[in-house]
Amino acid sequence: MASYPSLVLVVLLLFSSFHVNSSSTSPSEEAHALLKWKDSLDGETLSALSSWVLPPSHGDAANSSQYCGNWFGISCKAGKVLDINLTNTGLVGTLQNFPFSNLPNLKGLNLSYNSLYGTIPVQITNLSKLNYIDFFTNNFSGEIPVEIDQLTSLQTLDLGKNHLSGSIPSSLCDFSNLTFLALASNRFSGSIPPSLGNLTNLKFLYLYDNEFSGSIPSEIENLKSLVELDLSVNNLIGSIPKNLRNLTNLNILSLSTNQLSGSIPFEIGNLKSLAELSLGQNFLSGPIPSSLGHISVKAHFIQNAGKHVDLVWISAKW
Repeated sequence: MASYPSLVLVVLLLFSSFHVNSSSTSPSEEAHALLKWKDSLDGETLSALSSWVLPPSHGDAANSSQYCGNWFGISCKAGKVLDINLTNTGLVGTLQNFPFSNLPNLKGLNLSYNSLYGTIPVQITNLSKLNYIDFFTNNFSGEIPVEIDQLTSLQTLDLGKNHLSGSIPSSLCDFSNLTFLALASNRFSGSIPPSLGNLTNLKFLYLYDNEFSGSIPSEIENLKSLVELDLSVNNLIGSIPKNLRNLTNLNILSLSTNQLSGSIPFEIGNLKSLAELSLGQNFLSGPIPSSLGHISVKAHFIQNAGKHVDLVWISAKW
């Protein structure tokens, strides 16, 4: 009978072998997995993927550089897929057969401007090295998987202009590296979570054209790196938070087409970097603060629903 240390060594070796085998894939496996997804797409829209073919010799002896190296939209190194950029290629289909478990080195996934539909599978969280996801302008529906916080390296998430619904999952507010978040032009509802203020590295936040309700959370003031903030075309109520003055890097602020009331905070004038301010189509009242005169922007004045205020937007552009 083997001694205890020997048994421990055997177990560790077995675990190590399993771990390596379960977390790595061969170039051949990655290529075949992508081809399986290609085969599941609408065949009439695949002309852009005509280069996706296996090399003449695609057995175990094939050179790894032969796999995916010349495939349109695929960036790879030694046969390992690092980036997928298939923007505006006319793809029609779903992600149900996408090889989420076979691309352990994938860092970028850009499927924007296509006609992909269905839900965003929870298996997307298997792509643990992803830096960016761009699904802008597709027909995805359903909710954002709550497990999305497992993508700890994510810096860019663009899900804009789809048919996504539900609320913003609290797990989405746990990304320490996220700099770009776009959920615009969907069917999201509920309140904007205060925990959004945890995304302290965020520079661009686009939540416009949804069905968000409730007030603007004061925690947004924690987003000190924010350059552009667009919450327009929602059902937001309450006043414009005075602590927005703390967003000193803000270049664009758009809160138009909501149900905001009260006066325009004098403190908005502290935003010295502001180039565009859009507050139209609300229920604002009172005078336009003189502090806005310190901001080097131009103004358009059209009727607002509030008394005395007829500001639609202030912009550096005419």
